[in-house]
Amino acid sequence: MWQIGDIRIDRIVEFEQPLLAPSELLPASSPERIEHHRHWLEPRLMDPQTGRLVIAFHSFLIRTRNSAILVDTCSGNDRQRPQKPRYHLKSWPYLENLAGSRIQPEEITHVLCTHLHVDHVGWNTRLVHGKWVPTFPNAKYLFSRVEYEFWRQQFETGAFSGDPYYLDCIEPIFDAGLSNLVEMDVELDTGVRLIPSPGHTPGHVCVHISSGGQSAIMSGDIMHHPVQCAEPHWNSCFCVDQHQAEQTRLDFLNRHADTGILVMPAHFPAPSVGFITPFQSGFHFTAYPR
Repeated sequence: MWQIGDIRIDRIVEFEQPLLAPSELLPASSPERIEHHRHWLEPRLMDPQTGRLVIAFHSFLIRTRNSAILVDTCSGNDRQRPQKPRYHLKSWPYLENLAGSRIQPEEITHVLCTHLHVDHVGWNTRLVHGKWVPTFPNAKYLFSRVEYEFWRQQFETGAFSGDPYYLDCIEPIFDAGLSNLVEMDVELDTGVRLIPSPGHTPGHVCVHISSGGQSAIMSGDIMHHPVQCAEPHWNSCFCVDQHQAEQTRLDFLNRHADTGILVMPAHFPAPSVGFITPFQSGFHFTAYPR
């Protein structure tokens, strides 16, 4: 748990493990540059045995005086994802971990997806008696209008015929009347605002939190792993617009380096948050313990 002035932020973990080789996640990476960084990557950020990068899947829960805002909902349970074994028919203790932060699904007031990739929308719904229903029945589900319109067209193409995650993660929210399309720079609550950060996806947003003279920013998938701070030109294989994704990352790192703002990415391993400082030709991410 982290306190930003009067605003409390909790990390709700789905899972965290060595998952992908650097060349899989970051196609522009090279064995030589990974070897150069090995001394600080291992063992917390890269598994010494397999060489795989450690990736986390978690949500951030923002609690203000008026709201309980859940940011990104990971991959979910009971999903038919045979082509993606890391998501297929899982039974993660996500809701138990949520309860560990002393909040129940019915108390969530807003669900925000920074973007609409499969691993950011999974717990939007859960399977109840064979039907996908909203996990957070009293929440407003917030989607960037630009993001939703882009993916709505993409989902209609053949590219998603084998992975129709919109059917069990997104459509049930619209069917239940809980969806809200918002602009990319809207204020959600006092001290909580969306910041446009396109590139990884067209409507990707960050969440800026400010209270009591302190600030934090949830950066979504601008960066998937701390090594991208040291090598900011390395995009992930999941970036939709490679050029814009790189530019947005560089702008983000330059803007927030040495400012004291707490950076909270969507996939960095525990403790998952920290500060950015310039270092050599790139930047360094210093983890901030809870």
